[in-house]
Amino acid sequence: MLIRSAKLLCAFLLLIVAWLLAFGNHQSTVLSFMAWQTPALPLFVWLLATLFVGVLIGLILGRLVGRKRTGR
Repeated sequence: MLIRSAKLLCAFLLLIVAWLLAFGNHQSTVLSFMAWQTPALPLFVWLLATLFVGVLIGLILGRLVGRKRTGR
């Protein structure tokens, strides 16, 4: 029960952060790297995309490390 409550609290906090990012960073931004350029999108889209990718990488690495510790 405690773990489920902690997960819900984390999800709620992430939603609040996403909402704050959306309202605070609405100017369009183009990202460029060498000759590659992205379309102009609001800054909060890029920030949320990097947040999502970081969480996804963290979950994947956490599972891999957990498997090594348990021997599966």
